[in-house]
Amino acid sequence: MRSVNLSEEYMNHLKHNILPITIIILVGVGVYSFNLNNPLFWDDTDWIVNNPFVHSFSLENIGNWFTKNTLAGIGLKSNYYRPFLFFTFAFNYIISGVAPLGYHLVSNGLHILNAILIFYILLSIFRNKFVAFWSALVWLVHPLQTEAVTYISGRGDPLTAFFMLLILYLWTNDVEHRYEKSVDNSPQRRSVSLWALSTFFLILALLSRETAIVFPFLFMVFYIAFVSRERFLKSLKQSFVKALPYFSIVFVYGILRLTVLNFDNTLNFYSKANLYTESFLVRMYTFLNVLLTYAKLLILPLGQHMERSVTIYTHFFNWPVTGSFLLLAAVLGLIRYYYKKQKYLLANGQINDFRLWFFAVGWFFVNLGSTSGITPINAQLYEHWLYLAMLGPIILAVYYLDISRKRYLKAANIAIIFILLISVSFFSVLSVKRNIIWGNPIKFFEDILKYEPDGARINNNLGNLYYDKGEKEKAEEYYWKAVSIEDNFPQPHFNLGSILQSRNDIRGAIVEFEKALEIDPNFPYAYQNLAVIYAGQGDLINAANALEKLKTITPYNSQIYYNLALIYLERKDNEFAYQNLQEGLKYGQFDPETESLMRDLLKRFEK
Repeated sequence: MRSVNLSEEYMNHLKHNILPITIIILVGVGVYSFNLNNPLFWDDTDWIVNNPFVHSFSLENIGNWFTKNTLAGIGLKSNYYRPFLFFTFAFNYIISGVAPLGYHLVSNGLHILNAILIFYILLSIFRNKFVAFWSALVWLVHPLQTEAVTYISGRGDPLTAFFMLLILYLWTNDVEHRYEKSVDNSPQRRSVSLWALSTFFLILALLSRETAIVFPFLFMVFYIAFVSRERFLKSLKQSFVKALPYFSIVFVYGILRLTVLNFDNTLNFYSKANLYTESFLVRMYTFLNVLLTYAKLLILPLGQHMERSVTIYTHFFNWPVTGSFLLLAAVLGLIRYYYKKQKYLLANGQINDFRLWFFAVGWFFVNLGSTSGITPINAQLYEHWLYLAMLGPIILAVYYLDISRKRYLKAANIAIIFILLISVSFFSVLSVKRNIIWGNPIKFFEDILKYEPDGARINNNLGNLYYDKGEKEKAEEYYWKAVSIEDNFPQPHFNLGSILQSRNDIRGAIVEFEKALEIDPNFPYAYQNLAVIYAGQGDLINAANALEKLKTITPYNSQIYYNLALIYLERKDNEFAYQNLQEGLKYGQFDPETESLMRDLLKRFEK
């Protein structure tokens, strides 16, 4: 048997596709070069700027990524578990601190790599450069992608997609055949290598974002549509058997996330329980309505913005719900029609209408599975949830354009190329505009308020930006508006208290801080400011109590231990002072300046 140089084979493969790959890279770089100087803001502040867990590559800190709530360093409650994502943030932070360029280069690069992987996967499936190239290019420049790519906190989407696409790339590039050509590799060794790599990539995907739990089902859809050469029912059984290792990994991951890694001890991973999170039917009705918005955004992505208000539907007989259901039923009916018409064609490995529609619809809905309302997530719609899901409809559209191009006259061919060029250009312009608006946080939030004037979080965030600019009166207006819209939101109360505190209105500040704590007893910043107020009034007992409570919420903040030590020394309680200095030194790695102050104080204390 002839030995094959695999690296040489891959190089030849690359050489034959150098033009489409070059175009994908150049277009991706061109569109996303407009975000390179965009600042870190919004959730980036909590996830990166103020998060001590991403400021060090120490062994202890790496252990924290895998064993602790990754936002606990700043006292925020969450059930996020994304250690590999935080590894990439730490990588950026160690190299360039909070300078935005490095963060955007990594996120942009991941997105472009994903487009290249999509091109190669589709090329292996369709043996058609037209479908592979135009599908990858449209997916790359679609403006809905900016929310996942330009928003640094959204990096989990392209990162998770990268690992899942790598697995599919292994399956679609005839790995088995390649290994069998080598004298040095038996089929058994090939099989072990394939499963070892693919399971490793799946683990990395799960450690990047929780949505990777849908991958076994995604793999089954992909396998049935494009890999199996058997008839449908046999392909279904075969795909399940092939996916069993992936199901096993997801099962173990799920058990861990629901037990030792369920930091908030709840299935409601994002917020407090309410009608939406407590009723499965309500979530399904609402999701049907959301589907109409997704369809509109995919076809005509105008009016993009974050923090969309979504009507929660409690009954089936509302026109958006029933209308979406009937549309979905029609699509499923079409798939059934193609299956009955072409069921015997599945075995020949050729792409047909059934395979294509089954993949496009299955891929879309499986990707949305974790955010569709099946799980009690207290959120309904975000553009970045379509990051990988939109690939299904895009492939479907490009495939039929290709069929039309081949079926009709040369003029039709030119017209279809023109349609695709116009679409890519239109989408690219919209993406550039979105990247530019992401670069100006104030304009970004003001733009959202055009569509969602009653967004409490948006008004609060806009107030924060004006506060940072020194325009406290304008900031206060937005804080009061946020409070008037939603009075169970602690942040604006805290922000109002901070403004009152800066005006020396201590009584008013205390009222607002206590309101924030009424809403969320674990809101850390309120305790911090109350401690400052009490200490300034000479009320060392209440100051110490506030800091002790804060210490239980944010145990990784060495400044708390240092301030407590100072208060206890002032109260002549040397034992507690010494104890806090010793405890605080454990977390000095997160704040070297405070660590140095604690060591100096400890030396004086010991003398």
